[in-house]
Amino acid sequence: MISNGRSNDRVLIDKIVEGDEKAFSELFFQYLPVLQAFALKFTKDQDDAKEIIQDSFLRLWLNRDKLGIVDNIRAYLYKYVSNECLSYLKKKLRDEKLVNIIASKHNNAEYNTLHTIQVNEVTRIIAQAVDKLPSQRKKIYHLSRGDGKSIPEIAELLGISPNTVKNALVQSLKFIRSYLEQYGITMILPFAFTFFK
Repeated sequence: MISNGRSNDRVLIDKIVEGDEKAFSELFFQYLPVLQAFALKFTKDQDDAKEIIQDSFLRLWLNRDKLGIVDNIRAYLYKYVSNECLSYLKKKLRDEKLVNIIASKHNNAEYNTLHTIQVNEVTRIIAQAVDKLPSQRKKIYHLSRGDGKSIPEIAELLGISPNTVKNALVQSLKFIRSYLEQYGITMILPFAFTFFK
């Protein structure tokens, strides 16, 4: 017999598969405390744990069409978060090795200069990626990231639905990440347009 909790999850999943953002938000906040605590055991850092949860739910939303066959959403979410945690630990290990190599060859002043150059280069590449976005997505991205406007504000300003705004931002984020990967840059961009805002 399915418990009330599992039954409620099934209802939410069915709605999410249909693109119901309210149901998705409800699922998110329902599992946020336990998943963030789980991620924190890996990261030992609140901000990094939050980034992992954001990224996990972004992937979940983008692949919501696959949720119809999921029987146990709790286990499914833990699997998503576990995978993100493992990726985080692998990247952290690579970054720490890189920092140690750089630090052994440069003094602090030289390292700080190198770091600044790297940050500036990433910023330049992100700007290139944004410039390649379709006109509407570029406008929405700038309103969100540049002007700090919320999804409802952007929707009202452009005369489109909030869902259209959110989807445009999600697609923009995917494109920017993909563009960065062409330069060998793998990073978690701020997911400022949803959940924690």
